[in-house]
Amino acid sequence: MRKTDLHPDLQRTCVPIPERSGCFAVVPPPAPVTVSVPSCHGLLLLAQRELELLADTIHKNQHDADLLMHMLNRREAVDSSQIEGTHTSFDGLLIHEIEAGTEDEVSDSDASATLNYVRAFVMGAHEVEARGQAALDLNLIRNLHAQLMAGQTRYAPGQWRDRQNYIGLRMETARYIPPPPGEIPRLMDDLNGLLQYQPEGVATVSVLLRAAIAHVQFEAIHPFLDGNGRTGRLLLPLMLKAEGKPPIHLASFLKLRQREYYDALLQVQIRLEWEPWIRLFLESVIASCRHTTKLFDGLQAIHQRWQGMLTQQAKRRHATIWKVAELLLGQPVVTVNTITQRLGVKFPAANDAVSELVALGILRPATQQRRHRVFHAHEVMNVLYTGLDAIIEDVERHTRIDA
Repeated sequence: MRKTDLHPDLQRTCVPIPERSGCFAVVPPPAPVTVSVPSCHGLLLLAQRELELLADTIHKNQHDADLLMHMLNRREAVDSSQIEGTHTSFDGLLIHEIEAGTEDEVSDSDASATLNYVRAFVMGAHEVEARGQAALDLNLIRNLHAQLMAGQTRYAPGQWRDRQNYIGLRMETARYIPPPPGEIPRLMDDLNGLLQYQPEGVATVSVLLRAAIAHVQFEAIHPFLDGNGRTGRLLLPLMLKAEGKPPIHLASFLKLRQREYYDALLQVQIRLEWEPWIRLFLESVIASCRHTTKLFDGLQAIHQRWQGMLTQQAKRRHATIWKVAELLLGQPVVTVNTITQRLGVKFPAANDAVSELVALGILRPATQQRRHRVFHAHEVMNVLYTGLDAIIEDVERHTRIDA
């Protein structure tokens, strides 16, 4: 990144890096409450409408929504972490979550980091549920980071960075150099004002726009030594949740368009060009809403198919196997022990139910080597990822033609 790559306003405020000739740290301007991108106005209206439709679907299917959100939180953790280079898969995370803290736990730094993402989101969601928008403050951001980076003391979990960082292999060839550490408290205080936004008069700014702006600003500041991308993506569903909107999951779609995602952020950070990022963000919102709505239909179809299979096998309605089948819709990776704990049934009953579900093809063994065998409901896991690329391509094709 050369100084001449920067927007003229940023050239005036950038800071030379000591003892690094030709290297400049970008000091972003204050976060705007809104941005004007006329070419994305129709897209914003469509995204708001899709969010309303999803909220209505969730309201009508609250039980299924609880099961689905449990899984989507974990898919989000996997995909957001994979954007940063981890290799843990969805089933790998669920297996690690089952075994974490037990004698069966296998040391896996990627899986542990991904599970920390889940725990950070759960913690943030509880804060937002308890305090609403007031929870969206700098303490929450630091606490999210502390949970996300738990056990990685070299990255100072929960603490603003105390040294210069950069995005790239070397500072001299970096794509972007964030502001010096001394600027972070001021810049984060300014971002806090956007998180705590209160409308003036009758005019309000869409939470979608504010979330998009906050994400860019957070990534531009890069306040931590590591984990900035994941922390920034954690804030997106929490901002929506604080406004009473569905906490939709965007990482899966941003991962599918990862290069475009990085480039769009960079265009704002060095050129103050908002259109590519706002467009990508809103298209991802639309795709996430539509895919999540389809997931309700997919899970209900699986549930009905399983019920038909159990009925055909003349399984008594109060039998454990029915309870296990219901559990699998929200927890598709299990052991016999986890079933006994979650359902409060005896080990022999849980073991028999698993054996019968394996015989029916509803469950499959996921591992053989571990002390306690792990099983997964492959249909449920498949439906979570089916159609992600097709739906984002469809959204992009139609919205960009309409534009």
